[in-house]
Amino acid sequence: MIHAFSLALCLAITIHSEAEGFRLVHHQDGELDIQEDGKLVGRYMFAHDRSTPEAQHATYKPYLHIIDPATGTPITKGPGGQFTHHRGIYLGWNRLTTERGRFDFWHMNGCFQVHQDFSSQLVNDQQTQFTSQINWIDKEGITVIHEWRTMSFSRTSSPETIAIVDVSTTLVPTEDMKLNGDPEHSGVQYRPANDVKKEATQYLFPKEGQDPRKDLDLPWVGEQYEIESGTYSVIHMNHPQNPKQTKYSAYRNYGRFGAFFTQSLKKEEPFDIHYRIIILKGNIPERSAIEKLYQEWSQRD
Repeated sequence: MIHAFSLALCLAITIHSEAEGFRLVHHQDGELDIQEDGKLVGRYMFAHDRSTPEAQHATYKPYLHIIDPATGTPITKGPGGQFTHHRGIYLGWNRLTTERGRFDFWHMNGCFQVHQDFSSQLVNDQQTQFTSQINWIDKEGITVIHEWRTMSFSRTSSPETIAIVDVSTTLVPTEDMKLNGDPEHSGVQYRPANDVKKEATQYLFPKEGQDPRKDLDLPWVGEQYEIESGTYSVIHMNHPQNPKQTKYSAYRNYGRFGAFFTQSLKKEEPFDIHYRIIILKGNIPERSAIEKLYQEWSQRD
């Protein structure tokens, strides 16, 4: 089990290595900046504020922004815009069912994902990693899942690569349940910024002619999208140890896409999932290049 530690919330804390490399900058307003070689590449948004309806809406779940280091601005979406619940890199299921009923941890209808603490931090010149402990609280005020969401940033391999992000999470349910829903409203997802140019969005699959609505357990899916600050590409990788019967919702022109599956969970039994998300500036690479990256990652362990 992960050993927890606290990051003081009363002031900003900077954790960094002696050499050039990664830094974590913790802010008291519920933001954690991820820097690589002095440039901002990510921002974890973990505030939870119920002081007003507007604040509650903006902070009902944590998510990870990806930042273009050239501009210092997010290339992923936050609250508001088209489908306000779509936010950066995030996860949830719109039909989480228990004996007590059904709960929506996608639109967050009366539900909350609340960051509790950070644990298991690592910072050096090649990698940074942090774990956010999150309680999934249903509309009855009951914590139904304890989550340990670990996000790792690895050193980028080329000037075009903005970030290599591994998302590994452990869900520990407090009662028997089923994670259920559909590919467009559940799973581990990536959402481009709201100003995406819909006519320019395109997807790439491991094989020509594949249909994500029908084909299951795709090892990866690529997306290319365009916003005001430029053209970006995303490769969403599905680890072979993840649940089978996974579907990728990779067809919407506003760019939200990701991996969906259903899964029954037993009380207090940990459940693990692993994904890698690579974000690049410019056009999406060729299939052969993506497949090589996938094989290197998926066969590592």
